[in-house]
This record gives sequence, C-alpha cells and structure tokens, in this order.
Amino acid sequence: MSDRRHRDEALTRALRVVSEDDGTLSASAEIEARLLAEAHAIARSRRRRVYAAAGAFAAALLAVTAVPVWRAATVRPPTVDPVGSVAPAARPAPGEIATEFFPLMYSNVPVANGEAVRLELPQTALASFGIEADDASGTVLADVLVGQDGLARAVRFVRPATNAKKEPR
Repeated sequence: MSDRRHRDEALTRALRVVSEDDGTLSASAEIEARLLAEAHAIARSRRRRVYAAAGAFAAALLAVTAVPVWRAATVRPPTVDPVGSVAPAARPAPGEIATEFFPLMYSNVPVANGEAVRLELPQTALASFGIEADDASGTVLADVLVGQDGLARAVRFVRPATNAKKEPR
C-alpha cells in the first residue's frame, strides 16, 4: 500500500509543478488582441442573425395583419342593382326622388327572391350613410331590400318630388 501511496504523492507533486508553470505563462498581447477581436466578430455575427430573424418575423406579422385591414378598407361591398334584381315594386313611383341603394352589413350574402319593403325611419338615420337631413326631428321614407332569409341587404331613401314651378291653368 505504501507503493500506491508513494505514486499518488509523486503524481500530485508533478501536477502542482505543471500548474505553477502554467500560471506564469500567458499569451502575448498580440495573440490576446486577435482572440478578443475574433470573439467580438462572432458575437456581432450572432446579433445580426438574431436581429434579421426578428425583423423578418416583425415584417411577416405586419403583413399578416395589414393586408386584411387594407383589403377591408379598400374593397367596397358589391352594390345591389335595383333594376335587374328586384321586382318593379322597388322602383320609385312617379313623383318620387330616391337615392341609390346603400349596401348594408349582409349585402355580400347571395339573395334570391328579394323584396322591397318601405319603412318610415327617423331622419337621423340619414347621417349614418353620410346624407345630411333637412330636419332631424322628422321622418324619411326608406326602401329596404330584404332577402328570402329575412336579412336586409340594402337601403335607399325616398322623398316626394316637389315642383318648384306650378303650371299655369
């Protein structure tokens, strides 16, 4: 056992000597500067890759959200053609002035057997379509196109025509 112990102590002494020699050695200033420069270059390269990936992700996220918003803002819903798709009852009677049909929320849902329903609405309803009301306290006539499913597709506002000139008798 003493032989083994003797070998362990000899190995320990030899390792301590090597450790002390290594402690006094160091790289030259030039080598140290080159190593630091290389480490900084590697770090910059990694940061660029991370920033590029983050930028690509941000651009993709922006496109995914901006394109539908842009399309919703620029694509106008299809207008309803009252002449071709609605019964003659939807056409204004002689002596009436009517606006064009304004599409409503469900105007893009296909309609079959639609009907025009005449309603009396407060004149304040005109403001939601960008039309100025003559007198906000009164009412206005409106033709509403309603599909067979009961959904309103379009609305137009109707008023009686007034003759400024009366014909002489």
